Amino acid sequence: MQYIQTITIGLFALSIVAARPATLQAINNTSENSLRIIHTNDIHAHYSPFNRVGSDCSKHDVKSGNCFGGAARLVTTVNQLRNGHPNSLLFDAGDQAQGTLFYTIGKFNTTIKVMNQLKYDAMCIGNHEFDDGPDLLAEFFSKINFPAICANIDMTKNPRLKSVVKPYIVFEKYKLGVIGYITNTTGNISQAGPTVSFSNAAVAVNRYVKELRAKGIKRIIAVSHNGYHEDIDVATNTCGLDLIVGGHSHTYLSLNASEPGAGGLYPTAVKNLDGQTTYVVQAKAWGEYVGYVDLVFNSDGSVASISGEPVHMTQSISEDASMAANVSEWRRPFEDYGKTVVGNITTETGIENCPQMECAMGDLTTDAMLWSLNRIQQTDMALLTSGTIRAGLSAGPVTFKDLLLIYPFGDDIVRITISGKRLRSIITGGFKMVNLFNGRPVIKFIQISGVRVKYHMDPSNSIRDSKIIDSIEIFKNGVLEVLDDTQTYSLATIWHIARGMDNVIDPPIDGVPLQRLEKAVKEYLQTFSPVTPTTDGRMFKMVAGV
Repeated sequence: MQYIQTITIGLFALSIVAARPATLQAINNTSENSLRIIHTNDIHAHYSPFNRVGSDCSKHDVKSGNCFGGAARLVTTVNQLRNGHPNSLLFDAGDQAQGTLFYTIGKFNTTIKVMNQLKYDAMCIGNHEFDDGPDLLAEFFSKINFPAICANIDMTKNPRLKSVVKPYIVFEKYKLGVIGYITNTTGNISQAGPTVSFSNAAVAVNRYVKELRAKGIKRIIAVSHNGYHEDIDVATNTCGLDLIVGGHSHTYLSLNASEPGAGGLYPTAVKNLDGQTTYVVQAKAWGEYVGYVDLVFNSDGSVASISGEPVHMTQSISEDASMAANVSEWRRPFEDYGKTVVGNITTETGIENCPQMECAMGDLTTDAMLWSLNRIQQTDMALLTSGTIRAGLSAGPVTFKDLLLIYPFGDDIVRITISGKRLRSIITGGFKMVNLFNGRPVIKFIQISGVRVKYHMDPSNSIRDSKIIDSIEIFKNGVLEVLDDTQTYSLATIWHIARGMDNVIDPPIDGVPLQRLEKAVKEYLQTFSPVTPTTDGRMFKMVAGV
């Protein structure tokens, strides 16, 4: 796969012009050939401001300037960006659902109010929009004042959802077609159920580009919930797309691709099947950033110039007073919910590294799982995916509400019995990011307890952070032993994983629910606080397999 990343100024039609700070200034070119695309993705119900680890802002966070995002800042920023360009559209790239008590308790109620007030122009579906099934999702889409678009979903068996989701929308005023698509792994990582299915995004995009071109639409973009590298792949294998506005992978793209924490360049330029350039953008997650791109089109619909940047939603951005008051009112049902202090941690612990490697929150969570089940029945190890852990912890007291923010899915821990040979394949696949039984990608990197794995990086698959296992040792009766393929082991995991979600275990393994995940961590913290979350080398990275 070939793709180009460039911030070169002045290279004619394929140049990315110098980006300007997000202010109220209008761009010079305001003709009908110029268009501003404003975009959000993976808000995950973060409608109140949050701190660096994704928790509610404390008074100390506010004082130290450690608060970001929130619907009230989003209103201010979107209004500024709209006022700065006469031709503006606002899109969301999915996963408004799931992540805070706004959704856990109120489902889509607050989402509907926030998105309608912001006057989005369209959104694509995210996998977490299916967390409570397609019927609730159809109800949500029937109450928003803008279209939901997704081209690579088959809803033939779900006419209710089909009636409110279209493959694309045409904005006649701008002669612009907008195609939606979602990761085709959604059926394996969500509660989409048997009435919907998902197909290859590139195939669907090419189909609808052809249909739009037949209608005389030359300017075509996509809004995607598919992942940054996956969107690059789609751009490479499609024709006719000017821009992909993405989500799903929570990737921060920067004007400086070497900036710490940046996953690539904003925007990323990709050579498509037409030999033209498709640009890919994304704006991290939770509403910490709002992205915008200013496009100037050639007569053939291709991009003559592009500029823009991700706007960091810091405390320097004022909160819209009306929205701030609304958010305060909307959170009243759970404002005092779960305020009981359950423990104390000594250091701030984030989740930035969890999708790629052993992380402190992963160690803390799996240790709590293993400890909890061992109080019920002897259990050898624990395993879950990084996607289970949705936020970190600030140093100091930990409340039960903090745990509900970290583990919002209501997961049950189950104990399953498994052969050493199959356990080896599961762990190996989890590190390699490919299920060894069915050959499909493992969706999220695993976190473990009760086992030590030595590995080295796979140089042939760096995009997926693929790792090659050198050895696996497991604590058996308190002693670290080499994993034996002929032995039987007991594994604590969550019901979501045991039944095949995230493609870690396939075919699924039946297990009896024994404990709620958030309750296990609560009891662990109550027993061992103060706790200092850290990594201990249970995933030991070796150099070139030595």
